[in-house]
Amino acid sequence: MNKKAMAAAIGAAVLTASLLTAGAADAAPPSPACVSNAGGTGLSAAVVAKAHQTISNRTIRTNCDIGIYVGQGATAVRIKHVTVSGAHYQGIFAEKTSHLLIDHSSVHGNGFQTVDPSAPALEGSGVHSYVGEAFGISLFGVSDSFIWDNSVYHNGRGGIGIMDNGANDPGLNTKTASQNKSAPLISSTNDVITGNRMWGNYTGCGLVAATQNLGGSLSNLVLSNNTITGTGLSKTRGPDVGGLIVAANTPGSKVSNVSVSGNKVTGSAEGGIVVNAEAPTSPAGAGAATSNVWITNNTVTRNNLFGLTPEPKTTVGVVVFSGGPGATNTGTVVAQNRISQQNYGIWSNGSTTPTTLFNQISVTRGGTDIYHQG
Repeated sequence: MNKKAMAAAIGAAVLTASLLTAGAADAAPPSPACVSNAGGTGLSAAVVAKAHQTISNRTIRTNCDIGIYVGQGATAVRIKHVTVSGAHYQGIFAEKTSHLLIDHSSVHGNGFQTVDPSAPALEGSGVHSYVGEAFGISLFGVSDSFIWDNSVYHNGRGGIGIMDNGANDPGLNTKTASQNKSAPLISSTNDVITGNRMWGNYTGCGLVAATQNLGGSLSNLVLSNNTITGTGLSKTRGPDVGGLIVAANTPGSKVSNVSVSGNKVTGSAEGGIVVNAEAPTSPAGAGAATSNVWITNNTVTRNNLFGLTPEPKTTVGVVVFSGGPGATNTGTVVAQNRISQQNYGIWSNGSTTPTTLFNQISVTRGGTDIYHQG
C-alpha cells in the first residue's frame, strides 16, 4: 500500500478508536500465566513455543500482549485447531524462524490495545503505537512455512502480515525494548499463505507481504485462494482496510517471485490487489523494487471504497504502483482475473507497464478497464 496516502484517511478514525482504547493495556496487566519479554520483544506471551512443538486443540483467551510466540530457534512448530483471542498486540507472532505450520485455527479479537496516544504516530498508517506492526498472524523473518485454512477476523491492526526482520524488528515494543541496529537482515522466503478467510481486521490490511528494513527482501511467496472481505468503517475501531498487498516499502528493498492466485478480494477500503514499489531513490539507498509478481485467476470486486490508493481517488481493482524515481515494478503480470464494479479495472504508473492478459473486466459507468500513467 502507499503508506503516506493512507495516513490522513485512517488518522481520524484511529483517533476516535485511540481515545476509547487508551490505557486499556495498563488497566489490564498481564496475568501470572504470561511469559514476560518473550524473545526480547518487550512483550508478554501466553504461550512461548519450543522447537518441534505441536500446539493443538486449545482455546487461548488471554490478556497477555501475544497469544502464541514462536521465536528464533523454535523451528518446525505446528499450530492447529487452536483459537487465540484477547491478546493486546499479536494473536500469533512468529519471527526469525522457519518451517512453521498454522492451520485450521481461529485468530480473532486481538490487537486492540496497541493504540497509545502517548506514542508517536507510525509512518504510513498514522496509528499511535510503540509496536510497528501487529497482525492477527504476524510472520516477520519467517521462511519455509505454510499458513492455511485459518479464520482471521476482528483484529485491531490487520489480518495476516509477512515481513522481513533486522535492524527494524516490526513486532518489537519500542517502549520497553530497544531495536538492535546491528541485527542481520532476515528475509521471509518460501512461504505459502493459502485458503484463509479474513474480515474485519481494522486499521490494517487483510493480507500484506511487505518489507520493513533498508535493503530487506521477501521472495518466493505463494498467496493463494484466500478470501478477504472488507466490512467498512467502524467508528470505534477505524477502517477495515482489507486488500491484498505486495510491497517493497523501504529504500533498497526487494520483493520478488510472488504468486497471487485464486484469491477473492471484495469491499476493501483501498485497491483490491496492490503491487507497490514505495520508496524512490534517496540518500538512504536505491529505490524499492518488485519483480516477477504474478496476479492470476483472482476475483476482485468493489474495492478502494475510501479512495486510499493514491491514484485515482476512486474504486480500483488491481493497482501496480511506483512511488517515484528509482522505484520499479518489473515483470508484473495481471492475467485471467475477474474484476467488476470498479471505476478502474487495472491501474498502474511508472516507467514499466504490467503485462495484462485475458482478464474479464466490468467497470462502472464511465470507467476504464486498463489505465497506465507514465
